[in-house]
Formats: sequence, structure tokens, C-alpha cells
Amino acid sequence: MTNIAISYARYSSVIQGEGDSLRRQAEAAAKYAEANGLVIDHARSFRDLGVSAWDRSNVNKGALGLFLQAIERKQIPVGATLIIESFDRLSRAKPMDALGIFTQIINAGITIVTLTQPPRAFTRKTLDDNPFQLMEAVMDMHRANAESTRKSQLVSAAWASKKVLAQSGALMSGRAPHWIEVSVDPQRGSKDPKKRTARLIPERVKVIKRIIKQAKEGVGNATIIRQLHADKIPAWSASGLWQPSYIQKLLTNPALYGGIKIDGEIIEGYYPAVIKKDEFHFLCSLRSDRATRKTTNRKGGTVTNLFSGLMKCGYCGSSMNVAGYKSLAKGYERKYVACHGARTNKTKDGSECRMRMWFLDELEPTLLFWLTELDYSKLVGTGKTTDVDEARIKLADLEGDLSGVITKLENVTAAIEDGAKGMTKRYNELELQQFRLEKLVQAQRDQVVTMTSREGGGASRMAGLRVIYKQLRDIKDDTERRALRERLSAAINSAVNQITLYPSGHSRSGEKSDRFIDIAFSNGATRRIEAEEVL
Repeated sequence: MTNIAISYARYSSVIQGEGDSLRRQAEAAAKYAEANGLVIDHARSFRDLGVSAWDRSNVNKGALGLFLQAIERKQIPVGATLIIESFDRLSRAKPMDALGIFTQIINAGITIVTLTQPPRAFTRKTLDDNPFQLMEAVMDMHRANAESTRKSQLVSAAWASKKVLAQSGALMSGRAPHWIEVSVDPQRGSKDPKKRTARLIPERVKVIKRIIKQAKEGVGNATIIRQLHADKIPAWSASGLWQPSYIQKLLTNPALYGGIKIDGEIIEGYYPAVIKKDEFHFLCSLRSDRATRKTTNRKGGTVTNLFSGLMKCGYCGSSMNVAGYKSLAKGYERKYVACHGARTNKTKDGSECRMRMWFLDELEPTLLFWLTELDYSKLVGTGKTTDVDEARIKLADLEGDLSGVITKLENVTAAIEDGAKGMTKRYNELELQQFRLEKLVQAQRDQVVTMTSREGGGASRMAGLRVIYKQLRDIKDDTERRALRERLSAAINSAVNQITLYPSGHSRSGEKSDRFIDIAFSNGATRRIEAEEVL
């Protein structure tokens, strides 16, 4: 019999994590192990923090699921002891589902110990010898599930009440986002939500608009924070420091346009708005696109590669990545781009490729000069950029509305499944809204594609790129310089889809003097920077 013990701790909410739950469970497991001659194997012990056992999240996507897989692969020694605080830590699912988890562990020859008073140990032998012990376990499983089901019903009722209150225009709480102040008429009582009023704090709204402007220009969270600190703008948290996570939450908070999210559904007009809803959706779409395309380098004091995610090898199709060439004799490092497939012997098309370097201090000025001098109107035709931008804003707004309707449908579906009466009519109404919005969204997408192919928004983007490029040459401050390079990178990514490099001309074995670049623009147009233009 092995003396190995495995500890499993779980809590389902952040509030529990901030409290004493984890420490209590860990200390109780250690105390039991010591008293019974067991040694806790910390390498195999596991935790599910902030994970529910009622909806089987700890099994489907949590650490408990990995533990069960380890049992199936015979990676947990027979005779080991699994220590849990109580059955509800292991599972709060329906009794038959919880029993399946329980029996899988027991049948693998693992002892389950619950730290009740007194502690109880369950093994295959004790269960066979004493059927009442199995009944005790099943009753505990039933109790855990019943408690969670009851809590879920209470929470659902509470959310429903909050929705009704919010839709009536009443403020549910005195708490609000940091740029909004909630005041109460002392003569009318602070507990009456209908007596609360909310107003924007002007000096904080000014900061909010500054952050939004930078985000729309493509400046990253870390750089926004650097500039806020550089300008000595105090954060609105207890630490007094701005954090990237807060900037991200701020920029995706529907309170910016006056909304509040309750149980997955956004109630509009709850707070005073800083920006319009369509502008908010457009901002979110820009941020999402930026995160997907990875247009900037987050590490370091500057943006090393302005063309991150765009550069491809013309010979094998692999990415062209930035690396450093160090000269010990001269005492410096020179950055270059080269084929990642050639470097790793894993090319995109499976062919052999050669490491041909293109020094970044040669490539970047060439591309920037060529792009900023490009007459974009001749390339794609003239047109009003504002028309394209407005079409994109409208598309983002429609997509936001569609997402909201889908969330409402999910909530109504859940209510119907729980037996709520009178919801079928609401479901049919929402389903019709979804159908209409999907048609509008698709039509708007087609319009954006058509307008982009005709105009591309390129004229204004290139004009903006030229302005940033000129500013960049005169800026010495590192923080301002990084912000400008992020804006420059975002401008390039908005107009360019791909930059294909041929470091040795048409042939992999050619000369440096033959190298050229092909550029594919977001509107489908392509142009080549010839060899004589890149020397």
C-alpha cells in the first residue's frame, strides 16, 4: 500500500478565492496527511480555482478532468489517497453524474478521504463491506446538487429583479465606473434606488477620451499607460498606478455608451454616455482586429518591427521574422529579418529555403519612404474615406446589436428550459429580430467590402502615415516615440495585407542587388518595389 496522498482543492467564485477557502482546504489536507502517515505529492496535487462543480466545468475543462485522464492512463498509483474537504468540492452535479466521478476514482484503487468531522475514507473494500457508506456518499452528492440548484434559482431571480430595476431607469447601486459619480438626495433616503442620480466627472471623462483616441489610433495599452504616467495623471485605483488590464476593461466597458451588462444582457441608457454606441462597437472591432493581427511588439522600449505579421518569404511563403546579428568585434547588434522556415527547417510549402538576411535599418526606411510617397488615389481611385469609415462603424454597430439579441435568446431559452411560463412569445420575437439583423449585417458586410475595394480608405490612411512618419523623425522621447511607432504600425496594417520579400531576387541563390518587394494592399491592389528602389 502506497503512502502517497493527493490533495484537491476547489472554489467556484472569486470572492471565495479572496477569502479563506483555499488556505483552509490546503491546511486541512496537510494536517490529515501528517496524522495518518501520508506524504502529499505536490507534483500530482491539483486545484480548480474559480471553477464550478455544478455545471461540471471542473471535469470538462478543469484540473479534475485532467486528474481523471491521468487515472485512465494509469499515471496515478494504486493505493494513493485523494484528500478533499467534502464531496461538494469534487462535484455538485446531478447525483448520477457525481456518482460516476466517484466510482471512476474508487475503481482505480484510489482511496477518497473527505475531511468531515470525523474524516471519512472510502475504498472499494469499505463500500463493498458496508453498503450504507455508499448511501451516505450518494446522499451527500444529492445534498450538494440541491444546494447549488437552489442557489442558481435564487441568483437567477436576483438577476431578473436587477434587470427590471435597471430597465425602469433606477440605479441599483451607489457604485459605478470610475468616471461616473452617483449622488443621493439625503432628504429622500439613500436606500431608494429611484432617488440616486449619476453624472459624468468632467476631468476623468477628459482622460477617458484621451485613452479612446489613442486606442483608435492603434496605440497599445502598455504605451498608453507609459504616457499617462509620464504626464503624471493619477490612476483611479488604490495603488495609484494604471494597469493594462484596467485599460482593456475600460475600453470594452459598455458603460462608455451608457450601458450596463446584467446576466449577459446589456441594458442601455443606464449611465450617462461618454461616446455613442456605434463608436463603442467600432472601437471594440478595432481592438479585436489589432489583437488578432498582432500589429506591434509589446516588449521592449520601442516597436522593433513596424510590419509585424505582414512580412512573408517570397520563396517558401513562411513568415519573415526579426532577429539580431551581434558583432563582438565592433560591439553592436544589428537587427535583420529572415525566413523563419529556413531558420527552423520547417518551411510553409515543405521546400528547402535559404537564410538570406535583410537588415532592418535598410528595409524599414525603404518601405516607409515608398509607402509615404505613394499616390494612393491613383492606385485605387479617389473616393471619400469617411463613407468607408461610416460603413464600418454601422457594421460594427449592427454586429453589436446582433450579439445582444443572441445573448437575450440564450437567456430566454434557459428560462424556457427551467419551466418559465410566457417566454415562448418573447423567444419568437427575438428569433425574428435575429433573422432580420443577420440579413442587415450580411448586407452591410457586402457594402463595406465593395466600398473598401473601390476606395480602401487608403488616401486618408496614407496621409496619416505621412504625418506620423514626419513626426517620428523629430521625436526623441522614448515614450512618445513608441506611441508614434505603434500608430504607424496600425496605419500600415490598415492599408497593407502582405509584404512579400525576395532578398536575393527571383532566385534563392541570386544576389542582394537583385532583391525586390511585392506589396498587397487591403483593397486587393498589388505593387512592386523594384530592385533599383530598394538599394
